[in-house]
Amino acid sequence: MQIVNSAYFLCVVAMVRASFEGGHGGHHELSHTVEVTKHVPVPVYKHETVPVPHAVPVPVPKPVAVPVPQPYPIHINVPQPVAVPVIKTITIPVEKPVPYKVEKEVAYHVEKPYPVPVEKHVPVKITKPVPYKVPVYKVVYHHSKH
Repeated sequence: MQIVNSAYFLCVVAMVRASFEGGHGGHHELSHTVEVTKHVPVPVYKHETVPVPHAVPVPVPKPVAVPVPQPYPIHINVPQPVAVPVIKTITIPVEKPVPYKVEKEVAYHVEKPYPVPVEKHVPVKITKPVPYKVPVYKVVYHHSKH
């Protein structure tokens, strides 16, 4: 397809150039045409079949049944009993154990804690007094004769 389009384009260009050359009144050749051939690679496609290792499912259209309204009631057999799924929630109360005191008499002598006075000696550091000087101000009276 490209080759045909390019050949058509070259023909149109050649016709336009020829029309310009004839319209100037003289038969002087101002330009000349050179034919150029060029090798154009054309791809050739070869169709090859590839074997499929497994069967390929092909969808086959099935006829769709369209219900038609009937002028009289139609009897439909329904198997009895009809299975209906029932969801039932069962709540089970969980009783928590309540702690309580158990008092039992023990046949063995149990020692009871006895308070013992304990004296502790903790050394407390007492800071020594730091000597400091207190300035004493004396009032000096100057007697002057008036």
